[in-house]
Amino acid sequence: MKTNNPFVISGYISSDYFCNRELETEKIISALKNERNITLLSLRRIGKTGIIKHVFNQLSATENYRLLYLDILPTTCLSDFVREFGKAILVEEQNRSGNYLKKITKLISGIRGKLTFNQLTGIPELEIDYKKPHETEKDVATICQYLEEQDSRYIIAIDEFQQIVNYPEKNVEALLRTQIQQHNSINFIFSGSNKHILSSMFSQYGRPFYQSSDIMNLGRISKNIYSEFIVNHFAKYKRSIEIELVNEVLDDYDCYTFYVQYIFNQIFATQITKITHELVVEIAQQILVEREYIYYNYKNLLTNNQFALMKAIAKEWKVERPNSGEFIKKYNLIQASSVNVSLKSLINKDMIYEDGNGYQVYDLFFSKWLARL
Repeated sequence: MKTNNPFVISGYISSDYFCNRELETEKIISALKNERNITLLSLRRIGKTGIIKHVFNQLSATENYRLLYLDILPTTCLSDFVREFGKAILVEEQNRSGNYLKKITKLISGIRGKLTFNQLTGIPELEIDYKKPHETEKDVATICQYLEEQDSRYIIAIDEFQQIVNYPEKNVEALLRTQIQQHNSINFIFSGSNKHILSSMFSQYGRPFYQSSDIMNLGRISKNIYSEFIVNHFAKYKRSIEIELVNEVLDDYDCYTFYVQYIFNQIFATQITKITHELVVEIAQQILVEREYIYYNYKNLLTNNQFALMKAIAKEWKVERPNSGEFIKKYNLIQASSVNVSLKSLINKDMIYEDGNGYQVYDLFFSKWLARL
């Protein structure tokens, strides 16, 4: 499948538009082929969903796997989880067979579901109505049993898996772990952007998923590989950009996949043949102007202390010790105790993160905007 813009910022098209990740892809595929589950830990928008779809693409080309993808970030309870699970199976069966409705009827009735048809697209959709809490627990088992009976090997990717710890039902981790253990024809890719919670689930002794999965930290793409990828894609369309300029953008946005892709997607969209430094600066500025109304809304949602701390961190880009006397004095912040309270709140709101080297504003465009204030 071809695209008009090779710098994809949403979804997965094909390996032609996927940058490297060869070692990571090989490791994931090796784990799955050898019947081991694997957990991907990464920051948001670093490319974990992309690599899952890339792995699926590679597996579908060489093996007869059945591949299911669930994003459970929007879910708030176990019944939501069952709905997403059922929808993923429905999508897979639709892609596999024209006779999928007959095949999936038993599963739908087993989980108290019904098929409806979208009035605009005509595409079947799954509805489930629960009246008793224990019904959802049985339905997880029903779905897994259905998959076990299909005489196929399933790979199921559950994105933002740490969301299950927020469900109101008790022992959800234990319930899911029990089902996973009972079925030999299903392997899982667990992934999530809350590295602390997700790593605790799989590495903390006494937790149901303790040591049940390989662990992979998905980092940034190598600058050398990424710059070559970018230059080559411009060249394919008979357009030129100096590799030094590409490296400048990669440094400026910390090789962070989403922001790099977004910048070059916008640059490519100009149709200009020779990309210059002035054009890159203009595009970067334009992006910040377009997002200003969002960032002013952020400001209204934060306390004065929180916003002042975010602005100070953004001006430094990354701060090792935001509660140090030197940093507090430099940016006229209130005492360390107040900074600690604001820092904790901003981390809980996913507006600041800490990666072992320091604290940074999560949204790099927002960070650039704050630094200019």
